[in-house]
Amino acid sequence: MNAPRSGPGRWELPALRLWHAALAGGFLVAWLTADEDTYRMHVFAGYWVLIAVALRLGLAAIGTPRGPLALVRPGRSRLMIWMGGILMTMVGAAALSGVVADAVTSVEDLHEGLSEGGLWLIPAHAVLVAWVFQGKRLREKVLSTIRPSVVPMLVLLGLVAASPAYAVDPARDAILATYAAAAKAADGTFGGFSAARGEQIYRARNTVNPDFPSCATCHTDDPTRPGRHAKTGREIAPAAVSANPKRFTDAEKVEERFNRDCKTVLGRECSARDRGDFITFLASK
Repeated sequence: MNAPRSGPGRWELPALRLWHAALAGGFLVAWLTADEDTYRMHVFAGYWVLIAVALRLGLAAIGTPRGPLALVRPGRSRLMIWMGGILMTMVGAAALSGVVADAVTSVEDLHEGLSEGGLWLIPAHAVLVAWVFQGKRLREKVLSTIRPSVVPMLVLLGLVAASPAYAVDPARDAILATYAAAAKAADGTFGGFSAARGEQIYRARNTVNPDFPSCATCHTDDPTRPGRHAKTGREIAPAAVSANPKRFTDAEKVEERFNRDCKTVLGRECSARDRGDFITFLASK
């Protein structure tokens, strides 16, 4: 009588490759659709990623102990094990925090930070795979000089250094100063920003887009209160700086949202003066 087979099943490696494609594809779609206009697809992709992470644990449970689906197996590079574990943890945490952020808006910053970190980790993981399977001689030479216990620490330090979540946000005053310089260059009579003009922009009703007739449509008449997106129903953190101190502190996000929302609500580009007035109004609330 033949002994039961202990080697990996023929289905395991194709299943692992298919899982990688599903996870990477879902994460990419989630990252590309991280906007209010494509929010439903973003949510779908987030759940897809979360299910993929859970599925990976299930595949490890039903796969053979020494097969490609095993999370830890004899002879496998410890660096690969650590990187795979950190990657799955961060991607899974990014997806899970996105689910939580729908109900608790204060989690949005954590969700964005984890997502950005995952975006760096995926190519790092690909490089590591090439390093492990293609750079054997170089790997042996380098790792022979490094104590095994130091490797996980080096990986974690690299993630901390690479992740944009740890970057310091630019100050609101610096953003306003940039807009002030641009407004002065465009109009020599510019004498400073006005909260009153900013409030007019915030409350003005327009006919360009019936779904978003004004900023207050989503952010409510009282910007110190949480708002709700008019199309997706997603809760939005308060627009007023007093209720949400992180508003207008990330220059890249400020530009991105002005470029998008001015066209959506006003049907035109916002000038540097418009942007500064708007920030000044919400900073005064």
